[in-house]
Amino acid sequence: MTQRGASPARNAAMTRILAQVPHFPLLRFGDGAGPGALASAIERATIRHWISSETVARALCTRPWLEVQPEVRAALLVSITQLLYMPDEPTHAVVDDAVRFVRGRLQQGAGGFVNAILRKASTLRVGRVEAPDAGEWWDARDLLPLPDGEFMRLAADLLPGDPLTRLAAQTSHPVALLERWAAARGIEKTRDLALHGLLEMPIVVHDGAPTAAALTMPPSDGMRPHEASGHFVWGGSVDALNEALAAHSSWIVQDVASAQAARATVELAPRRILDACAGRGTKAVQLALMHPNAEVWATDPDAARMASLRARSKGLPNLKAVDLADLGGLPSHFDLLLLDVPCSNTGVLARRLEAKYRFTVKALEELVRVQRAIAEHHLGLLAPNGRLLYSTCSLDPQENEHQVKWIAQRVGGSVISTSEWLPRGRPGGTPESRTDGSFNALIASGRRGLASVTR
Repeated sequence: MTQRGASPARNAAMTRILAQVPHFPLLRFGDGAGPGALASAIERATIRHWISSETVARALCTRPWLEVQPEVRAALLVSITQLLYMPDEPTHAVVDDAVRFVRGRLQQGAGGFVNAILRKASTLRVGRVEAPDAGEWWDARDLLPLPDGEFMRLAADLLPGDPLTRLAAQTSHPVALLERWAAARGIEKTRDLALHGLLEMPIVVHDGAPTAAALTMPPSDGMRPHEASGHFVWGGSVDALNEALAAHSSWIVQDVASAQAARATVELAPRRILDACAGRGTKAVQLALMHPNAEVWATDPDAARMASLRARSKGLPNLKAVDLADLGGLPSHFDLLLLDVPCSNTGVLARRLEAKYRFTVKALEELVRVQRAIAEHHLGLLAPNGRLLYSTCSLDPQENEHQVKWIAQRVGGSVISTSEWLPRGRPGGTPESRTDGSFNALIASGRRGLASVTR
């Protein structure tokens, strides 16, 4: 219940984060009905900066962090996030609302405990530092990078001494993920990828029709050209976006990086296409628009996603949504098979805020097994001499290049092309410069016929 005098938005944010605290790092972001705009902004900021805010809370806390009541941890995480990353929120209101929140749920002493820690946290903010003055910020134990490109100078060296653990605290990425990136790409690129995770990602729209004039003229003040040709950043309301999509059947809401997979097939002329992991159907719609003379079939094992997929297929006569169990009844094989497989989401961490926290090497290895199982299950649907388009939103070679090599061996074929799109945009840059990351590869089957899958 909202306490008298408390901000409903902050109370709602703390309530929702309280539901997450026992599950960290396996956050259930987005469960339940969404709160209002300010509450949602506070919640998203807390999720985005969870490790950073927790690092400060742990340094100020006089008790072991995991022994602190979940209600107190939620109040501290939400409030420290506002103090450090949301400067427009008044300090006294942030502190007072946190105290009211815990006093309404716990014994009187909990409120005093929260008040003392947050008063200390508010004095940590020495001030903002512009990027040129921050120097080698990653070596500083008193600097936190901010989404706007500046840095928050702390009054004490609270950040860890170990370089990767410090980078984890500065950018709120787990050490295991940073170690993985550093081993594959080097520390400089790792810092770039970690900074990208601080960004708020835009809604991007493009026209999927092959004859489209690339939306050269924005239809409203709410749409601005993206740096990637043919893409636009939507800045209007959700209702206005839905109206625009209803009025333009070939418009697709899709990040630049996500759009790259289907574009790898632009030189092909497939007759029958299957999107076997279609999700809510964005790539299936893109393929149907790009190849208007092809029959495009799409399926997904999740019932909710299938309902969305069926809705997306309306109005596109060459796109058909089909239940997974019915694939065996289709009359022939497909000469283009898209496998947009589940992945670690390491290319979209600025958009999928919760995904970075659940990264572990063990979880990655399990995903690799799932990806191979999906491929094995569907390879029998690939027509003789067909093409397989493999796609992820991951940046990990084990999910990407290694899997593509394995699939090519399984189909006795060759890799025609591979493309990695690294996340773009840095703190301080414009939304028009930001993209997610992705990977895709086009594989040619070398077999005249593949053994049919069990269906």
